[in-house]
Amino acid sequence: MLGAPPAAAQTTDNFRQLAPTAWLLVGSGGNVVMVPDERGVLLIDDERPMDIEEMLAAAGSISPDPIRYVINTHWHLDHSGGNARLAREGAVIIAHRGVRARLATDQFMAAYGRTVPASPDIALPVVVFDDTLDLNFGDEVVKLRHTPSAHTDGDSLVYLETANVLHMGDVFFNGLFPFIDRSSGGSIQGLIASVEIALSIADSHTQVVPAHGDVATKAELMAYRDMLTDVRDQVAAGIAAGETLDEIRQRHPTASYALEGDADRFISAIYDSLIDPVPAFETVSGGAA
Repeated sequence: MLGAPPAAAQTTDNFRQLAPTAWLLVGSGGNVVMVPDERGVLLIDDERPMDIEEMLAAAGSISPDPIRYVINTHWHLDHSGGNARLAREGAVIIAHRGVRARLATDQFMAAYGRTVPASPDIALPVVVFDDTLDLNFGDEVVKLRHTPSAHTDGDSLVYLETANVLHMGDVFFNGLFPFIDRSSGGSIQGLIASVEIALSIADSHTQVVPAHGDVATKAELMAYRDMLTDVRDQVAAGIAAGETLDEIRQRHPTASYALEGDADRFISAIYDSLIDPVPAFETVSGGAA
């Protein structure tokens, strides 16, 4: 039914078809996966408020009907910033319960030294889940899996079973050192566990979509997992030897990895995770909103 794109759809460097049921927009705020159906479009992540028009244009090129559903992989506003506008236009917002809890209240992000104000009620997910959720949308089976205390405490892996496409949100930064948001319940332990779950879902043909960076293979995701565990082990060894955070940083445990991003922030988050493990989601967030 969806094997050929509509005549208006134009493949570009930033917008291309991954499979008959899945399209990828490399958006200004991150990677958005779109699933078209006769009733409209399902989005996985919806970028920032200023990115709405590029998403609407891309979605409009593969379906004349509106955006029906939006899945937020986590609460950060480069992945949920379009919620309010799209919800006003009729989209149903879906996310882990922790995403609603975070969006509903002011959030202080220590890594950036700033407070993110609570989102308006219209932007909050109206369908929430705790562990897993399956959606049937057109020819696609959309499988959501919560992975606790990874990048945040509300991360979801989203697997498109028919397309064999796995969107990992900010659990996977391809070509970048990851950002572990300790203020939002993230941890190195949970991040590695989340990647292990993703590896158990993927096969050699799975297209693995990070929130930021190029689409990857399972082998590339395995290399990312190995990097995470190696740096974690080096930091853990430093802690066991009585080293301070500064002393561990000075040993440059990330030196063998040619990745972009803030290596010192990554090391600091690992160090903090190991000396102060994150409690369960219910303790961090106070439960359901």
